[in-house]
Amino acid sequence: MQLHFSIFWLFTALLCLGGIGIGNHGMLADAWVARGNYHNDAHPGKCAISDTLIISPGETTKSPTTCAKIHCNNASGDVSIYGCGSEGAPDGCKWGDYVDKHAPFQECCARHLICDGGLNAETLDYQQHIWATFSANLRNAGNKNAVETKE
Repeated sequence: MQLHFSIFWLFTALLCLGGIGIGNHGMLADAWVARGNYHNDAHPGKCAISDTLIISPGETTKSPTTCAKIHCNNASGDVSIYGCGSEGAPDGCKWGDYVDKHAPFQECCARHLICDGGLNAETLDYQQHIWATFSANLRNAGNKNAVETKE
């Protein structure tokens, strides 16, 4: 009995550890998760996020207003909303506007790096590295725009 009980807990722990990235669909872990209920009697069995955004259980969509993904968990209207991770900016820099907040989730998480005195070769490389973690499409995208500082 003791051996079976230990194997059960080991198996449970491995499942939990292996499931950390489930539903992520990207290279980075989701930084935050919000949960809520979006049941609406006018749309039974669905998650009614708004008057125009209604999704079925098991469906995931990008938020039309922010850089986040929304997952309808069940027919009761329970929803999980996943947001972007964050990476620290180098000294003298901060993260500014999104590169493309309408891009698919996690690609939309990429932001412009704003540094005192503008970007130099090192900070530009850092920005490109961070962008590449969100999407291979951003690996070398926006070099011209990235050099411009945004106030």
